[in-house]
Amino acid sequence: MKTFEVFTEKKRTENAILVSAFVDEVGKEETFFVPLSKLEIQDKKLLIDDDFWSSKLNDIKNPAPEKMITMISALYDKGEKSTKVAVKARLKSFDKVNEVWLFLPNSKISSMEEMTEIEEEPQYKITLPEWVYNSALKSALEYQLTNFCNKDFADDQKYSVEDFTILED
Repeated sequence: MKTFEVFTEKKRTENAILVSAFVDEVGKEETFFVPLSKLEIQDKKLLIDDDFWSSKLNDIKNPAPEKMITMISALYDKGEKSTKVAVKARLKSFDKVNEVWLFLPNSKISSMEEMTEIEEEPQYKITLPEWVYNSALKSALEYQLTNFCNKDFADDQKYSVEDFTILED
């Protein structure tokens, strides 16, 4: 069993915990998930199954490259910690197109390029990890549904995130 004398439990789900600990093999603090079935906590020590740990250590030493996406936004409002951008979305069969604001962590935006094809309407080309975009989009759409779209509907008639179509410029 791999033993961590000092660790921080960052988050716990039904099946796993997110752990932050100093990993001697790589010489730095790492954060990783461990399935509850592969660990024990005894006397404030974290014990991890050897087979699982060797696989996890390999993943830590050789991380998979993040899948990046590039999006186009008519809005780029950089704040102290996050940037507000916009995507156009249509809800199911409605003709109205809504501009939905996404808040992206500045630390996750890998590049931004201003495109000025039409000077009065600048557009921004933003590259970031796909999971960051998907997470921000889901949060923004859920906010729209909760606060606007589903306000006056019975539970069995409410829209879901899947009912939105994202429109490309």
